[in-house]
Amino acid sequence: MSINEQPNAERVAIVGLGWLGEPLALTLQRLGYQVSGTTTTPEKAERLNKQGITTLLWELNHAMPARWPSELNADTLIICVPPGKLPHYTEQLSAVAKLAAAAGFSRLIYTSATSIYGGEGIKQEADAKPDSERGERMQACETAMHNSGIARVLCLRLSGLVGGSREPGRFLAGRSFEGGDEPINLVAQEDLLRFFPALLAKNDWPAALNVSAPHHPSRKAFYSQAAKLRQLPPPNFSGGGVGKTIDGSAISRYLGLDYLVSDWFDWLAARNTK
Repeated sequence: MSINEQPNAERVAIVGLGWLGEPLALTLQRLGYQVSGTTTTPEKAERLNKQGITTLLWELNHAMPARWPSELNADTLIICVPPGKLPHYTEQLSAVAKLAAAAGFSRLIYTSATSIYGGEGIKQEADAKPDSERGERMQACETAMHNSGIARVLCLRLSGLVGGSREPGRFLAGRSFEGGDEPINLVAQEDLLRFFPALLAKNDWPAALNVSAPHHPSRKAFYSQAAKLRQLPPPNFSGGGVGKTIDGSAISRYLGLDYLVSDWFDWLAARNTK
């Protein structure tokens, strides 16, 4: 099934209707999915409920409910909660996934991160070996998702997120950093919104897939140009650095979809004209 074909009224629940979760919910709704989700913002809950997205106020930092909320009953769960949002990230998301498993969810997509890869050089899915506290946390959470009791689990290892409200020209403007020669690893919101529906149309998910655009210019070149186009002070970089390059090609082969963003400088220029 192509991403433009309507699915068979499959139900999807999205925990975390934020920068990715909200536009994803609206995209899936337009494609015919029955979509529900969670937020911590009453105003957002009211707005999305009016748009037909059943939205529940759920603060994951509070005590977990005894059972999965009936308003969020679905077939597939998508968890879009970044690590910085929760003090006990792995334990809290593990509890969410186990509640969903007990409620009968059959599939789970968890948005992990490429911090799971340590060291330098090209990183493919089999190379997960974290060398940071954040990376170890992501690896522990991936393991918890696979042990949740949900039959099919896919961990999407997302590179740095740009697009929508995330303006890369402001990320590093006027600040000083090392490693100017290190490659960037980014993915644009518009590519994520294409990949998710295509993933939902398949059932033979691998355990993990990287999501990272195929163009990896240096940090200095990319962020300097991004700041320049927004008329912001450029970042100052010292030192070179090898860094790591995230190979995001497996998801393209799996879905038969190329990334829309194949040149970050073209993307910056097009975004600057909007």
